[in-house]
Amino acid sequence: MKYLFLFFLSGLISVDRNSALNIMVSRPILIALIVGLILGNLTMCLLLGTIFELIGLIDLPVGTHVPRDDSFMCYVGCFMVNFGNIDNIFKLFILLLLLIAASYPVTFTDTLTRRLNQSIFLKNKIKWYNFPITRVLLWGVLISFLRGVIIYNLLFFVIYFVYNQIVTINLNYMFDRNVLNYLILLICFLSGYLIRFLSFKSLVKYIIFVTGIIFGWLII
Repeated sequence: MKYLFLFFLSGLISVDRNSALNIMVSRPILIALIVGLILGNLTMCLLLGTIFELIGLIDLPVGTHVPRDDSFMCYVGCFMVNFGNIDNIFKLFILLLLLIAASYPVTFTDTLTRRLNQSIFLKNKIKWYNFPITRVLLWGVLISFLRGVIIYNLLFFVIYFVYNQIVTINLNYMFDRNVLNYLILLICFLSGYLIRFLSFKSLVKYIIFVTGIIFGWLII
C-alpha cells in the first residue's frame, strides 16, 4: 500500500511542479520528509533533501527558463538511500553524479510537458474547439501526473541498476568514511559556494559542485 501511495506522490509532485496546486509538495525538503517517514532512514533523507534544495538554487526559474528537476533528484535519491545501501562516500558520490546526470533528460520531459499543455490550450482557443476550460486544465494535470509516475519511477529503476553495476567495484577501502558527516560538509559547501557563484552559468556551477564533492571526501 505504501508503494502505491509513493507512486501517487510522484505524480502529485510533477503536477505541483508544473501544472497546478502549488502546495509546495514538490520541494525537495518536503519530499524527503514524506519519503523518509514512509520508507525509513529519515535523517539521511532530510540531509539529501537539504542538499537538493541547495542544488535547486543552481538553476533559478527566471522567465521561461525551465530549471533542473530537483524534485526528481530528491525523490529518487531518497528511494536509493533506502534500497541502495549508501554506506560509504564512494556510493554517495556515484549516486549524486547519477542523479545530476539523469536530471537533464527528466528536465527535458518537463519542457515537453509544458509545451504539450500549452499546445492543448492554444488549439482549444485558436481552433475554436470550445472545450470547457476546466476540461483543458484537467488534461494538463493528467499529463503532468502521468509524467511524474512514469518518468520518476522508471528512472529510479534505471539509476538503481546502473548504480549497482558501478558500486560492485571494490573501492570501499578508499572511501569507508562517515556518510552523515560528508553530507553535512556538502551542505556547508553548497551554502557558501552558491552565495559566491550565483551569477555563473549552471554548467559551471555543476562542475564546481562536483569538484567540491571530490575535495570533500579527501578532506574527510
